[in-house]
Amino acid sequence: LSVRPPIRRLSRRRAMASSTESEAAKRRRLDPVMPAPDLMMGGVRSTVAMMQFNEQKQDYINSLSNLEENTAEYKQVLSECHLRGAERCVQVANTNRGLYVKAAQFIASIRGGTGERGVPKAYTDALAKFTDHAPHKSINDVAEALKESMSLGAWPAAPLDARYDLQSIEEEPIASASLAQVHRAVLKDGTKVAVKVQYPELRKEMSSDFAVFKSMGAVIKQMAAGYDLMWVVEDFEQNLTRELDFTLEACNGEETARQLKHRAPHIYVPKVFKELSSSRVIVMEYLDGLLKANDPQGLRDAGLDVAECAQLICDTFAEMIFVHGRVHADPHAGNIYFKAIEINGKLHPQLVLLDHGLYYDLCEGDHNVRLNFCRYWKACCAKDSQQMKELGTRFAGALHRFLLLILSPWFVFGGSGVSLKEVISAAQGHLPDTISLKDVADFVVATRMGGANLLGVLHSLGYTRGLLEALHFPEQRRIESMLRFALLGDPPDGASGHLQQPLALQLTTAQEAWVTWRVRMLGGHIRLLSPVARALVHWTRAEFAPPLWWLAAVPVLLGAMGTAMTMAWLRWQTQNSE
Repeated sequence: LSVRPPIRRLSRRRAMASSTESEAAKRRRLDPVMPAPDLMMGGVRSTVAMMQFNEQKQDYINSLSNLEENTAEYKQVLSECHLRGAERCVQVANTNRGLYVKAAQFIASIRGGTGERGVPKAYTDALAKFTDHAPHKSINDVAEALKESMSLGAWPAAPLDARYDLQSIEEEPIASASLAQVHRAVLKDGTKVAVKVQYPELRKEMSSDFAVFKSMGAVIKQMAAGYDLMWVVEDFEQNLTRELDFTLEACNGEETARQLKHRAPHIYVPKVFKELSSSRVIVMEYLDGLLKANDPQGLRDAGLDVAECAQLICDTFAEMIFVHGRVHADPHAGNIYFKAIEINGKLHPQLVLLDHGLYYDLCEGDHNVRLNFCRYWKACCAKDSQQMKELGTRFAGALHRFLLLILSPWFVFGGSGVSLKEVISAAQGHLPDTISLKDVADFVVATRMGGANLLGVLHSLGYTRGLLEALHFPEQRRIESMLRFALLGDPPDGASGHLQQPLALQLTTAQEAWVTWRVRMLGGHIRLLSPVARALVHWTRAEFAPPLWWLAAVPVLLGAMGTAMTMAWLRWQTQNSE
């Protein structure tokens, strides 16, 4: 679901323009993105990972087999197992890099909204460093790739000077991730730039990894509890192949800047110097004073309002999903930053969006996911069970109930048979214990096979929810923000195509009131029933929530009791005064 044109089409356009290309541009042409695989290399790398996986699996079995679940000792031993497992994951990512660092980034950033039921905190904490401090290469190792798009003379054997495209480049990278590392540099005209260069052996390693994964279909199926997950490998390979072509990243960044220009100066996409870039190198303007988006204390120290920062993240990505139908695939803490800018004498956050290598297009093909997702979100907030079931079935088949809980635990009342534990978990803001890993796996497969392919949206939402969770952004405000943009993406007048006038992205007073009322009612039900659910579970061992008519009667009953008590107190006061 990428918005980028197929690579072969891009290559054809380059061939047509070859007569006007400069020598530097000709040097940018490379071999096919994925070279021939080395099965020996891929086999060794996968063997290292499987050995660590089996060792950790056995560690859990041996450590926990004789302990009673949910006891203090069990929880302590489980926590220690998590720490050992996290360290093993770090070792694998450091050793294999590339695809394995990509997986580490995903695990570190996807925890938002799932609590400990999703990914244990020990893993997210240990793997967080891979978002911007992954293992990197020396400047000598990446010099050849840099020379494909820039005139650098005999560098690094000889120093740079004003004759070349770069005056200087720092040897130590300022950031390093799964596919590339970033060096600070200065152009010959004195402009400060950030040079992102792909790891030289990356394409060979990934080609080898994917070839081995495809040949190990039966083994992967056994490790995945019988699920045929080869489509995951194929989708991952297709998306990563696109990410490896940095010319597409430059185009995606320009499109995002165009769609969000009405949000300037609160949103910023760094400019790309295309004449100095290639499929393995991208040169963009360097920005000083960047602040990590998941560091609330750092934002406060810079004089920014953390709540305003979180609201900006939430609104920006909600607009991209519901209004434009383009979803940033990797909005984790290594790609999303803030700058403090002064507007009318006051500091405000500016959201800086990096790494535009992959976007999901929600408007292509026979399934208009953007429009249906707008309607689905509105139905969830309005508790419209019929619309929720119809659209949910289209997205995830018979397992559509899990889609509600993954989007937000607050949507727990979207169907019948709501358990009390689900209500309690909704109040705490994470997935309930009633959902097992098998349920999640079944749901993922059903969502993919349903044809709508909503997985890209869920993947991106997991990243942004992780950022919002780090900034302590309330779930009510997240749902409210997304509901506003769902209304804008599917207006009542039926004009539900791409909105061409972004400056008109404003709800009417009546729509704003409807949004506020719906979300507050949703949150009110959760907060009201949660203590009742705890009492019922504790004292009666009940499993399922009472019907909504009972819930609706509770505030009426409480109001009547309060009124009666007030009237009795006033009558008593009157009698005493007489």
